This record gives sequence, structure tokens and C-alpha cells, in this order.
Amino acid sequence: MLKKSLYLSYLLVLLPMLAIAESWQAKSSDNQTAVIELFTAEGCGLCPAAHRWVKRLPEHGITDTNLIVLAFHIDYLDDKKAWVDKFAKPLFSDRQRQLARLNLYQTVFTPELFFSGEVVHNWEDLGIEAIEFINSLEPEADITLEADKMSQQLKLTADIDVKGDENRQHAKLYFAVTEDNIISEVRGGDNMGAIFNHQNLVRRWLGPFNLNHEGQTKVETELELSSDWKLHDLSIVAIVQNLNDGFTLQGISLPLAE
Repeated sequence: MLKKSLYLSYLLVLLPMLAIAESWQAKSSDNQTAVIELFTAEGCGLCPAAHRWVKRLPEHGITDTNLIVLAFHIDYLDDKKAWVDKFAKPLFSDRQRQLARLNLYQTVFTPELFFSGEVVHNWEDLGIEAIEFINSLEPEADITLEADKMSQQLKLTADIDVKGDENRQHAKLYFAVTEDNIISEVRGGDNMGAIFNHQNLVRRWLGPFNLNHEGQTKVETELELSSDWKLHDLSIVAIVQNLNDGFTLQGISLPLAE
């Protein structure tokens, strides 16, 4: 009886530890990481060129060590292109409109690329230069990011240190869940018949989270992992953005690779 009691006591101590099946951590770079927010749609005939451009960036020495890509699928083309993009969400369209307003524009379109908060229309010619310029800057925020998986729940913890009084007054935190290697066959719209292998596809967009005006903040939140997401292809992205001037102060990507 004593042995059984000791065994049960051992399990009670061990079970909370077993509940956290996996854990991942990362810290932001000492240099500014460029963040591209790419607004796209499966029914958009011009969008594949933007994705091909992003895919070729490693040929120019630009990798995931100095660049984060967030591919947001927007929903406002669903009715116009006769193809409903199953990855599109109104929230993603709202994010594009928010960035457009911060850049003093009233219209949005696809493909549209924002580089650390600033729109670059001629991205094919100026995009690499923009990334390299952003990488040359010192970060205006530091981020430490942790993800803990508990069953089908993912707990996110971010420790944020924002630099500069003006940034501290206007900085907000956002999280994104992205997934790679998503095969999708398009049966309508401008890309009818195409089979896409989506990369950097935004599954969830969370925020804005308020940050302490004193500079340092710990933010915790939880989200449920969808059954159709592949864990080993997921990444958690955290970005800190000044919502007064629109500039992204720093970003970090945390792959959940096994």
C-alpha cells in the first residue's frame, strides 16, 4: 500500500512536467531583422511573380537569418476572381488596410509588399536594397520568444524591451503563426489549374498587444493548434511595431521543427 501511495505521489509531481510535451526558445538578432508582409491571393494572376521573387532571395545571400516573410492571403478578391481562397481571412485584409493607412495610402491591391512597415512598390528592383538597408540598422526592440506545447494548446511568452521614448509610447506586439509546404490546387480565378506549394503562409494573426511605456514587458497568450496544421512546418513570429510611424522595430521567427 505504501509503494502504491508513493507511486501516485510521484505521478502527481511528474504529470505537470509531462503536460509540456515540447518547448522552443529564441532571441532576436543584434541587427535589425527585415520583415516582409506580402499580401496575396490564390486568384491573383500577378501574385506568383512576387512569391518567386521571395523564393530567389537566398541566391542574393538573403536568408531566414536576416529576413522574415509573412504571406497574408486576403479575401477581397474572392468575389471578383471567381475563386474563394480558403486561406484568406478578413483579418488579413484589415492588416493590409492598416499598413496602407500608416503609409498614407487609401487603396490596397495584390501583390503588395511592405518592408518592415514601409510599402515598396517597385520591389523587384528595390526590394533587395531595402532588406539590406534594414539589416544595417540597430534594432529598436529586443525580443525573447518562447513557445510551449501542451496537448493541442500552444502557450506563447514574449519578453520585450523597447528602446527610445517615442517608440515606447506607440509600440505594439503582434504574433503570427506561419506554415510552409502547403499544397493547394487552384480551380478558378487567374491561376486556374495551378498547383501552389505555399510558403510562409499566415495561419493566425494575434494582436495588437499593449506594451509597457517604461520599455520592458512580458506578454503571454495561448492559441489552439488546428488539426490540419503540420507542427514541423510551423513557425511563430513576433514583431514589435511603432503604430505612429509604422516602422517595425524588430522581428523574430521561431520554427517549431522537431
